[in-house]
Amino acid sequence: MAAKNRVAVVDGDPEWGEFLVTLLGKEGYEVTHFPSAGKFFDAIIKARFALAVLDMRLPGMHGREVIRVLRANAETRHMLLVGVSAQDVSSADTVAALEAGADEYLCKPVDAEFFVVRIASLLRRAAVRASPEPERLCAGGLVIFPELQEVHLDGLSPSLTNLEFRLLEYFLRNANRVLTRQLMLEQVWGVKTPLDTRTVDKHVEALRRKLGKFGERFETVVKVGYVFKV
Repeated sequence: MAAKNRVAVVDGDPEWGEFLVTLLGKEGYEVTHFPSAGKFFDAIIKARFALAVLDMRLPGMHGREVIRVLRANAETRHMLLVGVSAQDVSSADTVAALEAGADEYLCKPVDAEFFVVRIASLLRRAAVRASPEPERLCAGGLVIFPELQEVHLDGLSPSLTNLEFRLLEYFLRNANRVLTRQLMLEQVWGVKTPLDTRTVDKHVEALRRKLGKFGERFETVVKVGYVFKV
């Protein structure tokens, strides 16, 4: 079966693992359950997975660290990653997982229908990545490919985190519009509950630093937010 249909479930709970294997198997996916990060890492040397569902409380290694390892490896950096936790998911937990490189973060127990829809949606993104003509957004010497999560600036490829890329994409799609910090938290971070808006400031400053002279296009609107000028 093609790698695009392969899903890994990395979780120390055998009942949860069996549940997901059965649930996703009925949808036509080839699902493999791994009880630990070590077993998963051993498997991906030979097998390729389009998506992995990772428990954040894995035995021996925190899920966020697993995500960082996968994102740092050229062979696995484009794998779709869904973090899950048996604990109540706070805004801070969500932000930490997304900053580590997760594509989604959910709380157990997950509604089966919702979970299947989210997995299908994420895998459609993987299919688009393989498209010969991916979408591109341009501004001056900057070109980004949202589906590929690639950035090109005057012939260089700045290294951005998952959240920094999503924030940059949001700015490009809303160029010359004043964007409030709270709106960005909702649209980019997916957080609607109160969260320290300095989180936005930190990521905007990171973009300014990494994009050099181009970063001057991110203008601060005092007591409101930011505007990206093109």
